[in-house]
Amino acid sequence: MRRIALLALFVLTTSLFKAYGQDSTASGGLTISGYVDAYYTYNFNNPPFAPNDPTALPQPLGFTVQNPGRIFDIKHNQFSLGLAQTKFAYTKGKLTGVIDLTYGPNAELGNFGNVFGTMMSIKQAYMDYNFTDKLKFTIGQFGTHVGYELIDAPLNFNYSLSYLFGNGPFYHTGAKLAYTGEKFGVMAGVVNGWDSQFDFNKSKSIIAQLYVAPVEGWSVYINYVGGDEKNGASFPTIAVADSASTVSHIFDLTTTYQISDKLKIGLNAAYGTGNLLIDTVALAAATPEEKYLNASWYGAALYVNYSVSDNFGIGIRAEHFNDEDGVRYVTVSTGVPASYTEFTLTGDIRFNDGMFNIKPEFRIDMASKDVFRKYDSDGKLTGATDIQPTLGTAFIFKF
Repeated sequence: MRRIALLALFVLTTSLFKAYGQDSTASGGLTISGYVDAYYTYNFNNPPFAPNDPTALPQPLGFTVQNPGRIFDIKHNQFSLGLAQTKFAYTKGKLTGVIDLTYGPNAELGNFGNVFGTMMSIKQAYMDYNFTDKLKFTIGQFGTHVGYELIDAPLNFNYSLSYLFGNGPFYHTGAKLAYTGEKFGVMAGVVNGWDSQFDFNKSKSIIAQLYVAPVEGWSVYINYVGGDEKNGASFPTIAVADSASTVSHIFDLTTTYQISDKLKIGLNAAYGTGNLLIDTVALAAATPEEKYLNASWYGAALYVNYSVSDNFGIGIRAEHFNDEDGVRYVTVSTGVPASYTEFTLTGDIRFNDGMFNIKPEFRIDMASKDVFRKYDSDGKLTGATDIQPTLGTAFIFKF
């Protein structure tokens, strides 16, 4: 099946090249873009080389996380490939087709449930039809509208990703209709759920977004996702086996304000809640509804970016994220329900008109419990701690 899937992707891609060759008029054309990123990170808690760490928790997809709580920059004291992306977009008239492919370790981590072969996934594959220059219909698989940060490294100032991003959702499969004006926009859609090509049950989820631009340079997005995610990947620590409803909701606020040509501030805040299975054994005699309680998670992140010159900028992120109920991906990574605070300082050195970026970065994660491990110089576990400082550099090339 993997070979068939890969062959289908190849045929579809080459057909786009053929279409472009046959029609290069002003009303149609193919664009190709992409990027590759790599990084080096040193964790001052000194975790041992992953295969030699008997204390490491088993992780989804078989990845051993040396930097617990992180979503992509999970390796310590080694050069690591992040993600390689190739995006094909063909437009003719009012119709646009997009195939967005990713490769590398982060392809699997960011698109679980949608992986073809080793470290290859469909990041996006969708069709747009523009009824007008403001009204657009989209169907297929597309990135989520929730959150401030994106999976694409060139589009974020900080290289390491926030807890808000890392705890999803990442993408949806379904259909949506969007109206976008200069100062107002609205979007609504129906999707299978969160982070999968296919639905986990017979119910669908609703997505929505409201956009306003009160003044020049200030944008505000209010986002929502809601639906029954029973048996899905939305709550990775929960196994749902009966018929009770497991409706979940995410409310998200994202706003940016470009104060000047050099200074930009941003804010992301989110609250999620859902009905979750707690103990089918102890509550075997209870009704399905009595087996569930409400759990929640929430967080907020503040961003301040300053462009010192055309070739250098600096950015600070301060964030707090609470998963005391232990229902998000961060608890899978650390094994302990907790809340987290992190501060990230990132430099951005730009070359070749911004096509190549070097990003030195210092980050410190602090938890409400001792969820991080400390090791001595020989890789021997010395105990647990509530702090994890890291220092590293990312390298990003985009075209």
